[in-house]
Amino acid sequence: MLMLERPPLVFLGPTLPQPEAAALLPACFRPPARRGDIYRALAEGYTTIVLIDGEFHGAPSVWQREIADALDEGAVVHGASSMGAIRAAELHGFGMIGHGRIFEWYRDGVIDADDEVALAYGPPEFGYRAMSEPLVNIRATLEAATHGVIAPEERDELIEFIKGLYFPERSFASLIERGPGADWPAERRHRLALFLEQGRIHQKRDDAVVALTAVAAHAFKRYGPRDEIHAECCDSGQAQVIGTAARDRGTLGRWQRERLVAEGLIAERAIDVADIVRCAGISEAEVHAVRLELSAIFFVALWGRAQGVVPTSADFARLRACFPAASDIPTPRLNGLLATRALADAAIRAFSAANGAQSREAGTRAILRDWAHNNGIEHAGLQGEPLVDWLIKAGPNHFGYMWSLGDEIIEHLLLLGRAAGLRAQDVA
Repeated sequence: MLMLERPPLVFLGPTLPQPEAAALLPACFRPPARRGDIYRALAEGYTTIVLIDGEFHGAPSVWQREIADALDEGAVVHGASSMGAIRAAELHGFGMIGHGRIFEWYRDGVIDADDEVALAYGPPEFGYRAMSEPLVNIRATLEAATHGVIAPEERDELIEFIKGLYFPERSFASLIERGPGADWPAERRHRLALFLEQGRIHQKRDDAVVALTAVAAHAFKRYGPRDEIHAECCDSGQAQVIGTAARDRGTLGRWQRERLVAEGLIAERAIDVADIVRCAGISEAEVHAVRLELSAIFFVALWGRAQGVVPTSADFARLRACFPAASDIPTPRLNGLLATRALADAAIRAFSAANGAQSREAGTRAILRDWAHNNGIEHAGLQGEPLVDWLIKAGPNHFGYMWSLGDEIIEHLLLLGRAAGLRAQDVA
């Protein structure tokens, strides 16, 4: 199915009025990002994401992990000004692109507190009207003041005073009416007040303009190890390097669950497999068969990961062809759903190449025997095939791995195009 490329997605709130932002970059705009919003964007097919504003106190903040997953799936993620600057400073080594002075301050350790960019603001229907001044704006403005306005030590004293205030109380007026500025001679206070009126720097706004302009002109460079993550190997027989989310899939059930919650398929509370059976209209026998299949895939992928195996782009392409009902899922998301299967396929191929041609079933069971042997797995004197049968039936949870049958079945149904009946309010 031909998928039209989506425009950039920008998370924006009080930093810059949306009409001004839209004049700089034709994009889709959404309110300040919350936890799960990046996953939702990926599910909707966005491949360029610009994070400027994000929730700090009113809702859970965007997690670093969902941005890392977006980078792993090939999305280009930019950050600036506010929450975007913080996350870009944390993740620029993984490929997130930071823009502007505030990002540089966080990246270089000049500032480190989240509340440097925080401010109180009104609701979206009133244009996110600012009701306090972010510390980064005050810091930038005071740093621009000449010696004739304030001395460097006075500037530092004022910044320390403002840092001590709760962020909704911060304002330029506070510099003059409260703290050390209140005790200055009238002439000096007037000189500072005049400078703050005429020389005020909106650093967050300026950085947002820099970021949106750069994205519009494609004038940026992606730094860090992600430059090689999606590179195709010249030799088609070699494995393609893939991101950490795909390599670690199956051991990071917490993030898998966060994504399913964000996509509206499950609720925050634990999943009852019986609810899935009811909502999706599948039988208990099918659930049992799928459980055994997914358990075996998990262990084969685990063995492959331990052996340093990574799947090729051909592995993903072959698996995508096996699930035509999932063709409307954006390719990066679909590859995420297929990552464990692709790794298992690559592991079977590598094992068969080293040990002689075998069927997929024979290769799977041989790998499971080897995994059990390498990890000292024993059970009631079982050996060979009976031990393999017990291992598959016991499942990953028996050995301490984070693995949710409910989550796995939902993703299996997504691949089969049978998840339409699932809703978070129903699947509890």
